Amino acid sequence: MPSDHWYSELFRAMPDLVCHLLPGLAAADPSSSTGPEAEPERETAYIFRPVALKKVAYHPDGVLWPRQQPGGSEVLPVVLLEVQMHADRRFHRRLGAETFRLLQQHEEVAHLQVLVLLAHRRLALGSSQPRLLQRFLQEDVTWVDLQALARQPDLDPLLALLTLPVQKEPALGPCAQRIVALRPDLIELVVPILSERFQGLSPSQIMATLGISKDFWRHTRAFQDILAEGRQEGREEGRRREASTLALRQLEHRCGSLDAPTSARIEAMSLSQLEGLALALLDFRGAMDLQTWLEQLVS
Repeated sequence: MPSDHWYSELFRAMPDLVCHLLPGLAAADPSSSTGPEAEPERETAYIFRPVALKKVAYHPDGVLWPRQQPGGSEVLPVVLLEVQMHADRRFHRRLGAETFRLLQQHEEVAHLQVLVLLAHRRLALGSSQPRLLQRFLQEDVTWVDLQALARQPDLDPLLALLTLPVQKEPALGPCAQRIVALRPDLIELVVPILSERFQGLSPSQIMATLGISKDFWRHTRAFQDILAEGRQEGREEGRRREASTLALRQLEHRCGSLDAPTSARIEAMSLSQLEGLALALLDFRGAMDLQTWLEQLVS
């Protein structure tokens, strides 16, 4: 999962997390209700709703809209969210352009705050800016250096969660363990980014890395999704095997006994290929028709 998408999903799940990053926003402590021990869901001050800005295709990583006052207020402004992990010398100009395009196309916005999460402040994002753009970048944008944030001791678990994509690998596991120990309800937001960072590890191996018991893991939504996916894959594999068995029987009836390589090839076909074969073999008159069809399948 790319980090931009992960941050978008993070703020979609916990929109009030923005209140920890912009001083002065008056909102309740953002809490997730995804864990088995979580309290009943609270109404958040913000809702997350992506926008696509027309004409030039500007796609901010997210826009957080106050639930009670969609146009924003001084206390709870609309927040345009951008996540930038790589150098981009056009970023400053693009940020300014998409900010004012948002204001142009959403006339209801009366109070706007721009929030940028950076991998670190050393990223090359543009230079020699016009004075107007410089003033916007300095006065109207809040910049959060994620690597600097990660170095702070005893970090609130919600803020520590934001640092997972930039944590160095030796510190990543312990940081994730601390987050889950303090906030077990955040586990389903932790697992996707760990899966991205520790590619090759299964979810159960990641759970072991976090020191999470199997009983707890079984109750998470992530486990239920994986279980459902496995069941679906199992059903599809069962259908594929049934289709290959039926195709072999029909082919033996029309074409005679098949040699081992041909049988193995048919057994390895995908379900869609087997469905195509089931239709084609109705016109077969012998083994040559089958070989011709198989050659056409490859070409």
